[in-house]
Amino acid sequence: MTIASEINREVLFQKLGHTWYIFTEVNNEVVYSAMPDGMDPRSTKLELFEVIEDHMKKVATHPRYQKEAA
Repeated sequence: MTIASEINREVLFQKLGHTWYIFTEVNNEVVYSAMPDGMDPRSTKLELFEVIEDHMKKVATHPRYQKEAA
């Protein structure tokens, strides 16, 4: 049996040049990632935000990021 848990996290979307970025905080560290080309958070369907959330979890646990945060 598995237990599903939901994590609520505040995110910031910021456009720099032609690219949108998403920022959030994980374990007291700021994590950010560029959004895919053509994705605009103002017009993106809510279902895609789940994909973004999964992506941010992967970014936060990526070994390269872990070295920088240490």
